[in-house]
Amino acid sequence: MKTIKNILLFLMGWAMMGIIRGRELSVVRYKIHTGKTNGKIRLVLLSDLHSNSYGRGQKKLIRAIEAVNPDLILMAGDIADHIIPHANTKILLRKLGDYPCFYVSGNHEFKSGEVREIKHFFRELGADVLEGECRKVNVRGNKINICGVDDAVIGAEKFKKQLLNCAREADSRNYTILLTHRPEKINLYEKLNFNLILTGHTHGGQIRLPHVPSAANGIYAVHQGFKPKYAGGIYNIGESFDNYMVVSRGLSKSTRGIPRIFNRPELVVIDVCGG
Repeated sequence: MKTIKNILLFLMGWAMMGIIRGRELSVVRYKIHTGKTNGKIRLVLLSDLHSNSYGRGQKKLIRAIEAVNPDLILMAGDIADHIIPHANTKILLRKLGDYPCFYVSGNHEFKSGEVREIKHFFRELGADVLEGECRKVNVRGNKINICGVDDAVIGAEKFKKQLLNCAREADSRNYTILLTHRPEKINLYEKLNFNLILTGHTHGGQIRLPHVPSAANGIYAVHQGFKPKYAGGIYNIGESFDNYMVVSRGLSKSTRGIPRIFNRPELVVIDVCGG
């Protein structure tokens, strides 16, 4: 009995340590090389905040963003939530006013029943809301296509229509980014030859086992099930070795009350390097 008790105490301590680690914000960096740009373009990817708080005035998150000095901020859905009030999301958007920001919806914004109101205040507070559109932006002389689609909850046909419209609007001479919520739709994305696909949705597989390579993508991810393939990281896609998908583990600290374990919320920084 003593041995069983010691094992249970060890497991409880291990889980508590994992939960504590699962609430610490991390900054994850990726570097991508391309022949379509000159110099370096720095992107920050925000996903799945779910209106969580990072201190008064979102201080901790804002400081982390300011420290990396991004050229563009790209938000891949579920920044707002269907249960938690939107106050923390609005605070964040106000603080990001000096940066060019682009946003697409996630499933929880639709689940809230307030997606129109949410999109309205995103626009009002300075974010460019993308709904199957492509914007052409200039970053230090580099022409970039920023394309984005609503979450797939809008329906299969509408979702495909938005994707195709993005592909049509994108100038193939420019570096092209697709902002979308769900990584599991990769079979649709890679057919359209986007250079970089930015997603979230998975919350990093929620529970990760430290020092276990087979658990690198987490234990379980919504819409991918157990042992998910795309739950956090960078993945080469399509026939070209220059095209990638980056999946953010997201910024929420729990999912429906289930804590993250050994799975830190993350701010994703991507350097697109050309020349």
